[in-house]
Amino acid sequence: MGSKLRESPSNSNPYISPRYRADDWRRLDLNSPTNPDWMTAVDIFLDRLCGRFLTPIEAIINHPDCEIQEFSGFTIIAIDCLLIETLNQFYRGTDETVGRHEDAFWDFFRGSRFFKNEFDTKQKAEIFYRHFRCGILHQAQTKKLSKIRIGMPAMAQLSVPGRIKEGLIIDRQKFHQALFNEINDYADKLKNPKTQKDLDLGGKFVKKMLYIVH
Repeated sequence: MGSKLRESPSNSNPYISPRYRADDWRRLDLNSPTNPDWMTAVDIFLDRLCGRFLTPIEAIINHPDCEIQEFSGFTIIAIDCLLIETLNQFYRGTDETVGRHEDAFWDFFRGSRFFKNEFDTKQKAEIFYRHFRCGILHQAQTKKLSKIRIGMPAMAQLSVPGRIKEGLIIDRQKFHQALFNEINDYADKLKNPKTQKDLDLGGKFVKKMLYIVH
């Protein structure tokens, strides 16, 4: 028998992450970027993403069963796609993805210093969206000749040289590490804003969190 799950809180004060409830967020004063409450706000964000997504992925990656490790690529990329859409909503301060979802992936990739060199064209971003995000989430498979691998020389490369429409080969380890780096970079900008753009990012972060807490 597994350990007993924690007792559920009231609907008015639900858990928004493993260690925090809605009231923990509601008590924060985020009117000033220098208020220490910002550290707690970012900790809530990281606890939410780590507790619900990143830590389970790490458990899969480090699982003692080698077959689970080997065949977990679809699961890892599926969760990574979910996180990309979520992060893009945080960047925009929206409750859900607005407009074409493939455009959200292109916006994310070209705006990230960890992804922009690999996804350097809109077509490449759209192929990833269609062949991986939609293929895995809707059909439990990648499309055409697209594949998920590990130990490749690059994060994203063409399945067939010179024929991008045939698909991409995604190195799941490099892809997930880049996303992990992106999340930590975003958290650092929220904690230590250095530009007006960082401050604007903080405002949109609060707006997105309010949709979650409501």
